[in-house]
Amino acid sequence: MLMPREKAGWIREFDYLRGFAILAIVTIHVMAYSNTITVPSLIPVVSDFLSHLADFGVPVFFFVSGFVLSLRYFDVQGMRTFYHRRLSSILIPYIAFSSLYIVYNLYTIPGYTVERALWSLLLFDATGIFWFIAVLLQFYFLFPLLTRWQHSSERRGGSWEMLAVSIALYIIWYLFLVTPLAQGLDTLAQPVAGFGGLVAARLFPGYLAFFVLGIWAQRTPATWDAWIARTGSLTVIPLILLLVVALQFLRLGPIWALLVLPFTILMLGPLYRASRWLMRRQGALARSTRAIGTYSYGIYLAHMLAIAVVVNRLWALGIFADQAIFYLILLPGTIMLSMAALFLLNLLPFGERLSGVRVKARPSRGGASTEPREERV
Repeated sequence: MLMPREKAGWIREFDYLRGFAILAIVTIHVMAYSNTITVPSLIPVVSDFLSHLADFGVPVFFFVSGFVLSLRYFDVQGMRTFYHRRLSSILIPYIAFSSLYIVYNLYTIPGYTVERALWSLLLFDATGIFWFIAVLLQFYFLFPLLTRWQHSSERRGGSWEMLAVSIALYIIWYLFLVTPLAQGLDTLAQPVAGFGGLVAARLFPGYLAFFVLGIWAQRTPATWDAWIARTGSLTVIPLILLLVVALQFLRLGPIWALLVLPFTILMLGPLYRASRWLMRRQGALARSTRAIGTYSYGIYLAHMLAIAVVVNRLWALGIFADQAIFYLILLPGTIMLSMAALFLLNLLPFGERLSGVRVKARPSRGGASTEPREERV
């Protein structure tokens, strides 16, 4: 069996999975600077390929969230503590970092008003990446209903039922619903530009399949581990690369979104395999990846500001997006600056509540541990 299943313990692979996920997300945002290159260059081609290879980033976060919540809370009856812990661990850091981004926007974006700032806070749009938090909050509210559904399905012998429905909803959402919904919302009201698209992109049907996949994987360990064993082999790499090329060709749109689902499911195999490989070696690379995973939510919140800081320093040094060294510095520089800022923030009173990273003892398969943990999921 690939993963220990202790209810009160922690699955160490998830530290690494989160590390891979946040590295993928930062890679996408770093590589976006290649779009500014206007002269013939291989950099946009390579960066575009790497960006779509990283398309698994946010879906893996949703998968891990579903798995961990199912592991810890599937049979819990009273959900008051669950909601208190989940909402406080998400909303307080969200408000803190949104405030930072709003101040940054007020100084750097012409025409960005206080009214627009308030809408940014309500729409999870102080920076574009905060849509993830809006969706995650919806999953938290839906989680008790999803566990009841899954429990009922298991009693009927259909543990796959909720996953199948969520996948069908995913397909219908992107093919038939999301665009008309966005257009309809725009005809009703448009308090900010692109209001309908902003709202539609933050609704749970477009991401539920990844979250439910995590719940299903936790509830059917033998089936899931067998799948991971098959997809963790090197034979799936050509298929993964073919999907990356297809994603690169499509770029965005409903068909692109539909391909992200099988691409992520396939990628979980190699990611688990890489996690196990790092766990066995426990060297500097393993410790770094695990630390990045521990700080992943805080890095998610902070990394767009960190990118802006590092990019401005690179420009001051005469290093620009049409040079490969720009990306070789920007990616690790963003991660290190984000983690350093979070570490310093955690030293302040109530800093852990603001950063989204709380360091406390985590039980492990061998007993008590003092390893750091992230309280988000």
